[in-house]
Amino acid sequence: MKGLWYLAAIALLMAVGILMQGETAVASNEIAKQEDLVCTTCHDKPGSKLLTSEGKYFELMRSLDGYDDVTQAFGDCTTCHVRKPGSTKLTQTGRLFQRLVDDMNGLKTYLQEQHPTADAPEEGPGGD
Repeated sequence: MKGLWYLAAIALLMAVGILMQGETAVASNEIAKQEDLVCTTCHDKPGSKLLTSEGKYFELMRSLDGYDDVTQAFGDCTTCHVRKPGSTKLTQTGRLFQRLVDDMNGLKTYLQEQHPTADAPEEGPGGD
């Protein structure tokens, strides 16, 4: 009888896991449609849980706004993160910027202030 309860508990956990995996895929599809993106913008292949650099950025920021500024300034996420985007183990460059900013929002603000985009108005000679 004890073995039957054990099997039932395992079956229930598997069913919950399968249902949750389906919800993730639906959410990803909804985000892709909302943002007008293809799945492989954020995932290494359709249906995969592995995130690309853009996917990890979107997961943290809930938007891709500022992603191009980050990659233009630093290159790939692994410039600051060891082995994969979002890793808590940082490279020397990553540790330097961790001391300058608290999080990705702080990094985005830092980049906007230090590396203005081409469409930002330029100050004239003598500035303000």
